Amino acid sequence: MEARTRSDAPLDERTMRVVVAALAVFHVGEGLWMVFSPDSFFDVIGQYGLENTHYVGDVGAFVLAYGIALLIAVGRPSWRTPLLAVGALWYAFHALNHLLDIDEARSNARGIADTVLLALGSAALAWLAAVSNRLERG
Repeated sequence: MEARTRSDAPLDERTMRVVVAALAVFHVGEGLWMVFSPDSFFDVIGQYGLENTHYVGDVGAFVLAYGIALLIAVGRPSWRTPLLAVGALWYAFHALNHLLDIDEARSNARGIADTVLLALGSAALAWLAAVSNRLERG
């Protein structure tokens, strides 16, 4: 059996770094928004159930930490696969939570859209974790 080469991966190392950096910037930005303006985040994104700005800020702290970890992973390829895999699990569980609370969304359409987008995010992160693993194994 032939050894796997970097050309077997659908993304090259440079592209993977750019994608991970973009994900990092997104999560850092979202986390900062949640921490420093939880009311605004709830009004624009988080309208599920009752508003709890402290909880929004707590979740923002986790999102911010994930974004910073991804920023570090841009320069540390060995961090990428585990972080992307954990992100895939996080988004999958988040999608499931939205599915269970779909009737608490601002509208049924919004509840369905959020659930589908989170599930697609989970699938994308899982795919990126697999690609990262292939790149790491060379």
